[in-house]
Amino acid sequence: MINISHFSDEILTHILSFLPIKDAFKTNILSKKWQHLCQSLSVLNIDDEGVNNLIYWFHFRQFMNAIMLCPCSQCITLKSFHLKCDYDLWDAKAESFSLNQWIKAAKQRGIKYLNLHMSNVLLIPTTLFCCKTLVVLKLTNMRVRKMYCCSVDLPSLKTLDLDSVSFHAMENLMRLILGCPILENLITVYVEARVEHAVGGYFKPLSKLIKADIHSFKVPLRAICNVQFLHLYEV
Repeated sequence: MINISHFSDEILTHILSFLPIKDAFKTNILSKKWQHLCQSLSVLNIDDEGVNNLIYWFHFRQFMNAIMLCPCSQCITLKSFHLKCDYDLWDAKAESFSLNQWIKAAKQRGIKYLNLHMSNVLLIPTTLFCCKTLVVLKLTNMRVRKMYCCSVDLPSLKTLDLDSVSFHAMENLMRLILGCPILENLITVYVEARVEHAVGGYFKPLSKLIKADIHSFKVPLRAICNVQFLHLYEV
């Protein structure tokens, strides 16, 4: 009979990555080795299913802090982080602080794929837009802070997917898009710029842009003038 604990750490963490994150962490009770394996996961798919009151939400935040802020995991590259939150009775200020901490930890681990999906609009820190390792960024139900002095540096980003994301001004959105020099895929669905005045200045074309899907949003065409395939939808 083969003892699964005799498998290499690489194989075991690969197996754990297919389990719901809460089930994966239940293996902690097996031995200290399994505790280390759970802290070494490079793929995190997390949702708050079952969280329906403030007590459960508090425990969920503790669980998230244990995963994202554990010192043992900081040297492990984070390939993918998908966070889906449907609970709608949080303290917006407190949760923005928590999200900021989790994003900071993900950046320190060299995050490549990031998908943040919130049921209610949550303020996202602009520090997210300075990440040299990020390849895919998907945001749902987010509000972006004013980007007065914020620089955008996403040199590896190839896919930008924005769904129900609100920017303070069109200039901020343009700064984000044009801060992705090798962007290949752009998707916008119900993206809002609360201040839609014309944006001046010179914009370097996105020379790598292959496909743009624009849903119900007046994106400045000069931002995507080099695109190979353009789909415009009005819902």
